[in-house]
Amino acid sequence: MARLGTDKFVVEREKEVATRLSPGVFPTGRQSEWSAQNRTLTHSVHPLTSSVALCVAGKQPREQLKTEIRVYEQDQRIYVCGFGTTPDERLSFINDTHAVFSAIQSIMDARETHVGADALLRMSALYREAMLRQVRVLQDARDSEFVRSESDVFQAMHAVWHLLEIVYVTTNSGLSASVVPYYMEWLNFNFPAPAAADGERIIGSSPDSNALAQNPDVWPYVQKLALRGHVTTVANMLERIAPAQVLSAAASRWARELAQTARDMPLASSDETSGSFNARWRRWNSGLQSMATNIGSMLDKADDDALSALAMVVDVMRGDADSISRVGDTWQDVLGAVLLYSEPTAQTERLPALAQLVLEQFESDDFTLVDRTLAALVRHELPEFLVYCNQIDAWLSAHVSDLMQHIGILDSCRRVFKVEPREHYLVFLGERYLTHEGLWRVAMDYFGLCRTRVSQNIMGEYIVRMPLESDRKAQQVLRVCERYKLTEAMERVHRQLGRQKWQRGRLGAAIAHFVRVNDSSAVGQICDQLWAEYLASGQLTYGPIIDSVLATSAHDRVRFLTVYRDFHECYKGGEFKRAGKLLLSILVGEIAPSHAVPDLLVDSIPLLEGDALVFGADDTLELMRCAESVAQSLVDSDVCGVGRDELSIFNVACARNLARSYVMQ
Repeated sequence: MARLGTDKFVVEREKEVATRLSPGVFPTGRQSEWSAQNRTLTHSVHPLTSSVALCVAGKQPREQLKTEIRVYEQDQRIYVCGFGTTPDERLSFINDTHAVFSAIQSIMDARETHVGADALLRMSALYREAMLRQVRVLQDARDSEFVRSESDVFQAMHAVWHLLEIVYVTTNSGLSASVVPYYMEWLNFNFPAPAAADGERIIGSSPDSNALAQNPDVWPYVQKLALRGHVTTVANMLERIAPAQVLSAAASRWARELAQTARDMPLASSDETSGSFNARWRRWNSGLQSMATNIGSMLDKADDDALSALAMVVDVMRGDADSISRVGDTWQDVLGAVLLYSEPTAQTERLPALAQLVLEQFESDDFTLVDRTLAALVRHELPEFLVYCNQIDAWLSAHVSDLMQHIGILDSCRRVFKVEPREHYLVFLGERYLTHEGLWRVAMDYFGLCRTRVSQNIMGEYIVRMPLESDRKAQQVLRVCERYKLTEAMERVHRQLGRQKWQRGRLGAAIAHFVRVNDSSAVGQICDQLWAEYLASGQLTYGPIIDSVLATSAHDRVRFLTVYRDFHECYKGGEFKRAGKLLLSILVGEIAPSHAVPDLLVDSIPLLEGDALVFGADDTLELMRCAESVAQSLVDSDVCGVGRDELSIFNVACARNLARSYVMQ
């Protein structure tokens, strides 16, 4: 498609309807005065919800004004407004179709190619089933303007989706070469006509064939039936009318013959060749042509209202374009009749030319949004079609662009749009879903399955601002980060969770989160807190906390607390030699913080002074080396509660133990 004239189709953000505030921001009828007195509006959009705070602000600081301005009551108000919200009534539909959307992407990932036609047909049927289910739910709900509007939207979406499926999936899947039977099925399902209630009313008000023939509504009803291809019902109605005595003999005769002709209308079958079907069709159409000629000759000789109405039915069924246009109310009706009676074997490629001929007969200014959308589709004007889909509903444009991507027909839109269509509409839909707190997980999948840098950035910015009210919510957020490889966002979430757990006293969980992001500083601070609590209470109670993170953490501070806990257990159990080895491993391995070393040296005194020799000469020298480094940093004040006197006792114990070790060795 040429770029000329396509600027109006450039994708833009959907414009939200202005919120009506009550009471208003400015006094009624005094807008000009309000604006002239240094007033304007300022706002702040909530980053995670569909709300905006709106208030009056000055164009210039009040202190800079030379004259006093009038103060209005509204100047003191802050308005919190909502916009673009997703109604709760759609939640079931959104979740159902999200599951289908995700399944299509999974199939594509597994095959690493386009999704096959059969799979697309199955998925498309699931989408349509969800739309129809939503229509039924709305029809069962209490009547209101909202319900009626929603019902109209979903019926329109189904009509558009169904026709897209027929034009680009069904007729290209090898099931049928002709689009005609599928188009007529689509037309009669989505825009049923004539109404069944009309037929029941006509039959019910006509007790016999004479009354039926004289009913003013019967012939327009039969003509509508013929236009829509309901030939069996046409035959039934004509057989009811034919015996009427009020009809002329010619009208009765031709009514019976047309009824039989209608029943004999050829229908294509899968086991019949196109040549055979075309031959049968030509014979059948030739019979209608002869019938029209004979009826026309009779009408030239005498007026007969019934015969004239019958002639119109014949003209419609033989494919007369003028007659079809007179009977048809919509371009969809006319196109269906043209296909059915003039080109019954037409393929999809024939639709644009036929549709253009039909659409030229109608005033486009009278078209509804749905009319324009369907017209663009049958004319294969896909960029225009996609823009109209977005005007119907954001859900439709997002999923239609995704389907077009899998079919392989989105390139024509890429040549026109200034952005990537599928990405744009999926991101736009995801942003709409973010305004509902129950749909954040669905929104993340729409962002993530775009597989673009823009969508990844949006996900990351949203994830790190999401309230984490529960552990379940936090785990869901982390799974999203892991699935879509949001490394930076995952690190920020882990830090946020670590801080939350720390503040709530869940230190083991806090350490686990900080360890995941290699935040050594935070892990060290928590371990120092546990060590300080031990020194203050004398009770070593942090064992369960450390055990909960041992499997995931190799941090020196965690190892220090773990080995020190083991040292205490060995000492209490009388395993002095093993306790000594553990204590020495802490000091030699330098896994303890410097402020804890003096306390560890003091802990070694009972082992140095014990009856059994725990530390050999080399071990004792290591202890003395550690003590020397502590002594160099020791000033007049105590170090972590350990004073010079205690260190002096330690030095004496080391000297005695060293002498004893030399004697015993």
